[in-house]
Amino acid sequence: MAYLRKLPNFRKLSKERIEAWKKIATASASDMMNRGGAMSGAIKPVTSATAICGQARTIQCIMADNSILHFASSTAEPGQVLVADACGIIDVAVWGGLTTLEAYRRGLAGLIVDGAVRDVRESRAVPFPIFCRGTVPQGPHKAFGGVMDVPISCGGRAVSPGDLILADEDGVVVVPLDREEEIFHKAVAFRRDEESWLKQLDTDKPFYQVLNIPTPDIIE
Repeated sequence: MAYLRKLPNFRKLSKERIEAWKKIATASASDMMNRGGAMSGAIKPVTSATAICGQARTIQCIMADNSILHFASSTAEPGQVLVADACGIIDVAVWGGLTTLEAYRRGLAGLIVDGAVRDVRESRAVPFPIFCRGTVPQGPHKAFGGVMDVPISCGGRAVSPGDLILADEDGVVVVPLDREEEIFHKAVAFRRDEESWLKQLDTDKPFYQVLNIPTPDIIE
């Protein structure tokens, strides 16, 4: 297969908006999408750095081949997040220590890959967040091609170029770019609600009452 890519033409979020999103947890963002948007819990961090907030550059890997990821890590813009569908394969790694170093030096915000990585020790020496499905020593081919900047599936979620990617210790959430403004304002309002709940908890009020959950009826 050839190496293919689309020219990215998505709306870029301002630096100020990205900084504001960094204050919003993945759990809050997911809640504001009707408890949706989260990737599978099988996509986990392998480095101590876990905070990711940036727009997606998507990669569709050919099975057991990572050549398109090398191109992506060298051409994506600072602050962007590489999101790769590596077919969910955990028997062949498509990312390693040198690609981590390249991505970090170029200022990328992180990597999310539905597949495996290797060279974990080297990657952990760099403050670059990596989320993946697993780790394995066996490396990939570099001959079959791949596609960049097209809609993909990663961790059970559809991801399009430019979608906002949030990640933390809880996992990864995808905010579709066409809903970003809506979800952002909902999440900011939700943070204010949580601050109100915390104040009520300080008064020893039961949490279920704070949430207006009714007291269960007694079964005779």
